[in-house]
Amino acid sequence: MIPTDMIHEILLRLPAKSAGRFRCVSKLWSSIITRPDFIRSFGSPSSTRLCLLICARTLNKCRIFNSIPQHEHPDRTYNPHVEKYEIYAPRVYHYHGSETVHGLTYLADPYGNIIVWNPTIRQHVKLPRPSERLFVCNFLGYDPVEDKYKVLCISICRYQDPLVFTLGPQESWRVAQNNLTHSPSRTFGARGICINGHVYYEAEIQYRVGDTFKTEDNLMSFDVRYEKFNVIIKPANDKLCDCFFNYSGKVAWLCSDVSCIRFWVLEDKEKQEWSPRKFPLPFPRLRDPIWLVVLRLRGITHDTCEFIYTCTTLEAIYVLYYDPKRNRIRRVKYEGLQEEEEDFLKNNIEENIHYYPNHCESLVSLKDVPGFEPDWLRI
Repeated sequence: MIPTDMIHEILLRLPAKSAGRFRCVSKLWSSIITRPDFIRSFGSPSSTRLCLLICARTLNKCRIFNSIPQHEHPDRTYNPHVEKYEIYAPRVYHYHGSETVHGLTYLADPYGNIIVWNPTIRQHVKLPRPSERLFVCNFLGYDPVEDKYKVLCISICRYQDPLVFTLGPQESWRVAQNNLTHSPSRTFGARGICINGHVYYEAEIQYRVGDTFKTEDNLMSFDVRYEKFNVIIKPANDKLCDCFFNYSGKVAWLCSDVSCIRFWVLEDKEKQEWSPRKFPLPFPRLRDPIWLVVLRLRGITHDTCEFIYTCTTLEAIYVLYYDPKRNRIRRVKYEGLQEEEEDFLKNNIEENIHYYPNHCESLVSLKDVPGFEPDWLRI
């Protein structure tokens, strides 16, 4: 007979679909797979199963294409088995953030409509709309200590307090107690990233200087567990984008530069110390169509620190992984991912396909969250 501890370790190494199916093997296996500690360990960001999640928007629907492993493929053309389904997204939603948050992601619009989504087990929940709130930005965070997900809602009007919603049964919006007077500096399109229990995003902070008020753009940190805000002075005298990345467990702020890859890394949050990073652009001048199109930096792999670039055409999706330490590029071509959406995507393909690097599978259920919608559509 296999010891229970060994069964636990074996199940942790399975893909999410297999783990879900194996709940039917026995009551013991079902109890193991549904335990909170198993679910938490299964969705660990340090997992070797990190994927590039590709998501497309078509009219008022959001369609999942595939989760593509980041570490398995050398240079090759790949025709993955595509498993599609769709949810009805807010009509005018925005793409916030550069990565999923411990296996979950979300869609939101400026009017307080928020959908939290677990693409692994095909569940989504439409959160209750914050009352009397218009023109807001939302950020999803995860507290690894208490194993809780929270949504932060911030109005662009500074006189309104930020709201917090904890994903769980019988939860509702509440006012954040440790508030600082601020608003997202990029308004509706503000992007953020959650790293080690903190959500980072750019914000306009208002200070009182004598009889007048002064406004500055800086980085805001939100402690998901204690729900505290902290202002971090951004690097001075530099052209910063609205893109944040997870660089070896630290927040990295990308710079606008066409001559190289350049960004700042927050080395010490308490001392507010930043350090610059600079790498040469990896793309040679080759007679290859892939080098003649716009390549967009999407993130950095957690395990190998490779820069992820993508190029989307109507024929294929190209993903380039650049390792600056080895000065090596590997290119993967994915065909057949957007055939059904060709008519809609061809006019604005880059704006309607989103990429989430370092996505880890999660077995977290959203059934107990108010607003859970059990029906999803199989394509």
